Amino acid sequence: MNKSLHVVIMFILVQLGLIFFLYPGEIIESASAGHWLPIVVGFAVYLFFLWLYLKGMSWGGKKDIVDLYGQLGTTVSAVLLAPVFMYFFIQIIITIRAYSEIMSIVFLSNTPLWVIMLLLLAVPTYLANKGMRTIFGAGVLVACFGLPLVLFICIASFQNVNWHYMFPLVGENVDFFTKASYYRSFFVYTGSFMFLGFVQPFYTFRTRSVIVTALCLLPMLLCAVYVPILTFGEATAVTLFFPFVVTLDVIHINWLMFERVAVFFLLSLISMMMLLLALTLWQSVRILSRFIPRIPVSCQLIVIAAGIFAVCLSIPNIKSVQHLFSWNLYMRFYLLIAVPITVYFLGHRAKKEAQHEKTAAGR
Repeated sequence: MNKSLHVVIMFILVQLGLIFFLYPGEIIESASAGHWLPIVVGFAVYLFFLWLYLKGMSWGGKKDIVDLYGQLGTTVSAVLLAPVFMYFFIQIIITIRAYSEIMSIVFLSNTPLWVIMLLLLAVPTYLANKGMRTIFGAGVLVACFGLPLVLFICIASFQNVNWHYMFPLVGENVDFFTKASYYRSFFVYTGSFMFLGFVQPFYTFRTRSVIVTALCLLPMLLCAVYVPILTFGEATAVTLFFPFVVTLDVIHINWLMFERVAVFFLLSLISMMMLLLALTLWQSVRILSRFIPRIPVSCQLIVIAAGIFAVCLSIPNIKSVQHLFSWNLYMRFYLLIAVPITVYFLGHRAKKEAQHEKTAAGR
């Protein structure tokens, strides 16, 4: 069944759930001027590997990435998928811990952190247990309410900008390639497109639709980085841990009855983030069930969720989250580069095999 619209909606939601938090701070830290350049370069790299990934999956027929790797044998597929599973596990921990800090700072200051983390984990676990179709159905509902609100707040965030802060357009030293913060910023890409390799048995979609949608996300990346810079200046914005979220606190809309716009923006993005977590948990179980088929999927999901919650509780502060964020850098680029390349060649091989079988049947 062709469900390009459902896939595109989910693709937008999981991307937006990541763009506006840690990404702006990492990009601002990586360059002193001309921030559009690291954004565009990183986005071009992402777009190329996204195309490779989608092309390989389209050639693979109705197989998902686990089945494609399964053609190489149990041992080889386990070796190739183990870093993917570990990255998913760490990504969920980082996301839950970081978002719980944000929620505690913005509107749940009196709530124990473990309660917030439990809530952020319980809802995605429930959705993941219900399966892919339930997650996508929830995504359509979130998109109806969340996307217009996010778009409105993004436009309103330009209220206090000073366009002079945009200059110079290119810095004296284009050295963002040497900054670790620039490579950390690639997390916004690696965690959000992998699900496209898992939906194939359930939904088919057009590669062109996803690529066009990805291009439409470039203005959002520019907005997330440049709004704090144009509001506070680069020297101040670089000192902020969540630059875009802080920017929202200085927005004043007279005709809006609610004082804090940031609260509604965060609620929208947290709902999108929960969908990302649900997808990531579901993908983790899909990988695990390939190699441990005898254990029920629900039991595997509970064990994974319990392990994630235990690790989240053991992380003492946000600095430890940053260290964990840096430690999974190699796995991040494995997902961004190695996985699309292997999927491309495996899909190409599957396409050739299908053509040979068709030719042999015709004879």
